[in-house]
Amino acid sequence: MKEKQVRGINILNPVDIDREYYLNSIDYAIKNNYNHIQINGPIHNLKRSNLDGMMFYNKYSQFNGEKDADYVKHCLKVVNEGLEKSHAAGIKTYMWHHELEVPNDFRDAFPEIVNEYGDVEVSHPIIKDFLENKIRDFFAQYPLMDGFVLTYYETKIPLLRLKGQKMTVNEIMTYVTGILYRTCKALGKEVIVRTNATTEKDYQILLEAYEKVSTDDLMIMEKWTQFDWSLSLPSNYFIRNIKKNPLLMETDLFGEYYGKGRLPLMLKEHIQEKVAYCEQYNSIGYCSRIDRGGFSSFGTVNEVNLHVMKAVLGGFDLEETLDKFFAENYGKAGPAVKAVMEKTEWIVRKMIFANEYYFSQLSWFPDINHSKNHFYFELMREDYKIASNEWFVPVGYERGPVENIFNDLNYSKAEAAKCMQEIEALKGVLTEEKYQQLYVDFKNLELASACWLEMANIFYNYVRYFDEKKPEYKAAMFKAMEDLTALDAKGKALLGKEFYCNFIDINAERRNGEKVLDFIASVKESFAYEEPARAALEAENLTDFVLCGSGCEGHEIQKEVNFSDTVMVGGEQARITGNKRGMEWSTITAHGWFSYKLKIKPGQENVISVVAGSSTDTLKMKVTIGDKEWIVDQPNEGKNTLVFKYAAGADETNVRIRFDKISGNMPMMYNVKVQ
Repeated sequence: MKEKQVRGINILNPVDIDREYYLNSIDYAIKNNYNHIQINGPIHNLKRSNLDGMMFYNKYSQFNGEKDADYVKHCLKVVNEGLEKSHAAGIKTYMWHHELEVPNDFRDAFPEIVNEYGDVEVSHPIIKDFLENKIRDFFAQYPLMDGFVLTYYETKIPLLRLKGQKMTVNEIMTYVTGILYRTCKALGKEVIVRTNATTEKDYQILLEAYEKVSTDDLMIMEKWTQFDWSLSLPSNYFIRNIKKNPLLMETDLFGEYYGKGRLPLMLKEHIQEKVAYCEQYNSIGYCSRIDRGGFSSFGTVNEVNLHVMKAVLGGFDLEETLDKFFAENYGKAGPAVKAVMEKTEWIVRKMIFANEYYFSQLSWFPDINHSKNHFYFELMREDYKIASNEWFVPVGYERGPVENIFNDLNYSKAEAAKCMQEIEALKGVLTEEKYQQLYVDFKNLELASACWLEMANIFYNYVRYFDEKKPEYKAAMFKAMEDLTALDAKGKALLGKEFYCNFIDINAERRNGEKVLDFIASVKESFAYEEPARAALEAENLTDFVLCGSGCEGHEIQKEVNFSDTVMVGGEQARITGNKRGMEWSTITAHGWFSYKLKIKPGQENVISVVAGSSTDTLKMKVTIGDKEWIVDQPNEGKNTLVFKYAAGADETNVRIRFDKISGNMPMMYNVKVQ
């Protein structure tokens, strides 16, 4: 394969800049012929994220008090030290950045930029001036930084979702990208743009905006999997549309959604498959994520993936490369360690697959009160109904027999146990340090695979109890919780703070917690609410009803990926038109929605009632039933009953009801009833 123009690594995902690791990564890049480094940094930290979090404003210095001044000073010292080293070696360096971001007090200082929705009016000249000055200030303080990598998602002000703007969303994306691009161009700096989209529509909007700004030197970086990182997501077919701009492929070698580096995993098949796919297109190179949450591939068995990628891109003999890696790192035990690692990709795949597609992520032990929770439960029902236009569900997806899911999970559990035995047989052959590393990794794989099986048993028996009304399912659910509790205790006893299933992720910083026990507690809390609440609704003899946010919520719920979580409010479950974190910090953004497919009586006027609440003293949202819209704007009195009438056509047996967040308050739905 012809050597690529860009050979990159992406580091410090998404954590504070660590001097030793940063400098070591530059040494690694120099040694392995990389010419491109991207620094992610603490993008989820509200004070230290983005370009804003690592510099002091000049013109807008009145907002510097919001910054973590010590962290800014740390970055100015450490990052510039690293830049001198990488610049001398001919390696370009780029900082990750998200827009639109403004200081917390920006709206108060400039109230003229806020529109009637409470959102920032993007076209206001103050926004343009702030962006231009921010970019100039950043490069003045980091003169050897070559540019930045731009993302429009995961921001305080989501440009793709704003309401009531003077410009269309297409115009907004072109306008803001143009400001950033031209400011950098004038400074001799580069912008690398990402789509990182969660919908097909967003992909197209962003691509059109980028092409309008520049097709010469505006590099577009796309993930090699569609929408996000997963072993089960398809190859990113959207890259076929990128024909005018330079294309850079973004890859993940650390397993962001399949272990985050804490489970042993050799991605030999995955890397070969994705590179072969990407090579159909005229990319200028690859940039690979090689760490996550403070953990690195360096010095671990998973460092093998960096060597797989290097061999595939360089056209080297892959098996020779693998043999060399395992021999250099594990001596006489090299062939045995390689043989065990060969099994890991499919052990992990089968833990998260359902008929060769998504069952659950493997980042950490899952939370049920999350935007994806309905999928875990619904997939276990006999008569399952899953909307196939969500980002992780293929169109026309068929689960197949539910037994297949459990066959895969049992396969993973059995194979992981065998791998553990093979590693234990190497004690005395390996150095004690190498043996302990492998012991922890493979014991975590063994325990995690067993935990995922019990998790699936809990979901299965939960929904089967409500669907079939058989008490043995309830007993089996609580038995699975007991077994999961025992596995949790075993993991803690054997591995202590290294037990994978009890890592938690707070703003992408790994800490030790009680993930498994918290999960069990949340299932019990949900079940205790759902059992009487569902029985009461069933007794009303309704045409249909939804118990929002519950395990048996169903109704082919649709929503945008991270914009509809579930919450417990006073012991009752509800679904919100946004994410829980957004309730804490993204108060000005009018985004988030979800919808249900309801049964209705054909040829009649159907009365549809909704019990709703709000995070503020105002209940404000848009409700859409079929093609009819209502704007709800009233005082919030805890739980509010809203009544709508819908006249169904003669052959109309179902209709969608959709709830949209349209202001700073966060609406929450408890139940929906069709009389």
